[in-house]
Amino acid sequence: MSRIALVLTLLVAVLAATGLIIKPVMIQDQSYIASWSLLLAVSLGQAAWYWRGVRLSAVCLAPVLAVLLLGLASYLLPEGLIPYATLEHWAARLPGVSGIDSLRPPLIELFILLALAGGVLGRTRASLATPLLQSLSLLLLITELWLVLNGHTDSPQNLAGTPASMALLTLLLGAQFSGVVAGWRHTRPAILRSLLPSLALVLVTILVWHQQRLYEDRRLQAQMQEETERLSEQLSNEVTAHLEAVRRFASFWSLLDVQPTATQWQRQAERYHRDFAYFLNIAYVEPDGTIRYVYPRDDANLAIVGINALDVNRPYIDALSRALREGEEGHTGVVPLLQGMPGMIYYLPIISDRTQQVTGAAAMVLSLPVLADQLYAATRLNREHNHMRLAVADDVIRDWPIAETPGPWTHDSVIAVGRHELVVSLSASSAYLLAQQSRQPAASLSIGLLLAYLLYMVVFGHHRMSAQHTSMFRSNEELRREVRHRTQLQREVEWLAGHDELTLLPNRRLFLTTLQRERQRRPLAVLLCDIDHFKSINDQLGHQAGDEALRRFARVGALAIPADAVLARYGGEEFVVLLVGDDADNALEIAETLRQAVMHSGIEHADGRPMTVSVGVATHDDQTLVPEDLLHRADVALYRAKRNGRNRIETDA
Repeated sequence: MSRIALVLTLLVAVLAATGLIIKPVMIQDQSYIASWSLLLAVSLGQAAWYWRGVRLSAVCLAPVLAVLLLGLASYLLPEGLIPYATLEHWAARLPGVSGIDSLRPPLIELFILLALAGGVLGRTRASLATPLLQSLSLLLLITELWLVLNGHTDSPQNLAGTPASMALLTLLLGAQFSGVVAGWRHTRPAILRSLLPSLALVLVTILVWHQQRLYEDRRLQAQMQEETERLSEQLSNEVTAHLEAVRRFASFWSLLDVQPTATQWQRQAERYHRDFAYFLNIAYVEPDGTIRYVYPRDDANLAIVGINALDVNRPYIDALSRALREGEEGHTGVVPLLQGMPGMIYYLPIISDRTQQVTGAAAMVLSLPVLADQLYAATRLNREHNHMRLAVADDVIRDWPIAETPGPWTHDSVIAVGRHELVVSLSASSAYLLAQQSRQPAASLSIGLLLAYLLYMVVFGHHRMSAQHTSMFRSNEELRREVRHRTQLQREVEWLAGHDELTLLPNRRLFLTTLQRERQRRPLAVLLCDIDHFKSINDQLGHQAGDEALRRFARVGALAIPADAVLARYGGEEFVVLLVGDDADNALEIAETLRQAVMHSGIEHADGRPMTVSVGVATHDDQTLVPEDLLHRADVALYRAKRNGRNRIETDA
């Protein structure tokens, strides 16, 4: 076995070294370098033990354990003691390292590597908890696989490795187990007794850790969603504000009875443009559709002065037409603007208060990217750690990336802008989320696994101590064993006394006892059944076929009657059913179900006819019950059924 273990261990070492050299495409996790390097080191230490013994393996594994413990400390250190940002900064100063996750394995794999390294140093000695360490490695591998298959690795914390690393860890565990299992032959009882409570504690620990981790992830997601909703509300308020501003602007000109002059228009538009810089231009459109004034008066805006907007084939024609001809306020929705960006154009009719005639329209071109920039600048968002994006449908309006690695979650909030929906997306970096995340789940997992290790040591030591005194109590144990054996025999005898050994149904004695016990309940019904022409089955097909027919009747009958009914073998091919709480109609219905089930049970006579049954039904409602009388009435009904042609049901009425 040691040779096989050595070959498997060397195979793992070769595969791990190859993976580090060629960097296969399947390995995309940034922590694969640390994970595979430590896996290679543990496999070399294990191979050294098989080759030269424990001293060489201890020399190889000592630095590996130190690195693993430092990695574990990085998961457990409170944020108040050493912030996660500090760990990231220290790690990033090393050449070729992007962050702390490049220096430590995923959390579950870290514990697996610790257990495997401890298993090598523990050799075959069960007193050093080597069986527990290997069982712990197996459970953690199963947990890691479960997390990957069920998508529970969607967390800012690096929890599980790649399928390739899990396969190598499984192979290394198998090699270690095959090399030491032969040494546990003499202590197997103590190992099993110690493993059961320890592994139960390990399972509870893993479940608690998983629930705590889910709670932390949900808390962080709720926090990010709340921040997204706050940004969405702020943007919604800004949209509402500029809508009110547009309406106020149009209302101002409604007080005039004549068209505004260029100076008046520029003076008033300048004020609104100063407060709402995301309006690319504010234009006055005459009733015939001619753009008369525009602000700001830059080259791009002045180029559209004098153009009849109704003659241009663009998406805003309908909204402008309704504003000028019908006096209806409107907007274009999100459209591509002439300035080469998405936006909206608002058309507000200017209606004279005196004549109630449309004297023109105010057109305001809103730039969504500029609005987004202004909103982003006004937010209290941590721009170093939070990635924000605004989009309409699949078109991104603005995207503010971050230098850090984005986290696993993106939260969206939708704002209705006309006929369109403006989507606000927010995602935080993994470093920011980890800084906000509690270390309690990792601490609970570490403490629980340590307690399981200590529990194994205590239970194993106690069992070994008690084993030294086993000989003093051997005679007492033999006596108790004999008592248990006799008790079991007594139970079997009692069971045989009340049951039929062939069909495993209650026998006549137990049935009569049950009927006597239930005699006060009302209504009661008894179904006395007799298999038709049973003797021909025995004579023509043999007694084995007859026994099978009886067993088949017992199985079919048990399924055909209610769960609280009693089916018993009354004698020979006769069976009896006791129904408690069923009146005559129900009893007949159950008897018919039983008759149909027997006829379709699959048992046939030699000539191919199906096995049938005749049933006599007797019911009892209100008088004093004499069990023998009830059975006699059922027997009379059964006799009538057989006399009238068999395969039928008769009652005592």
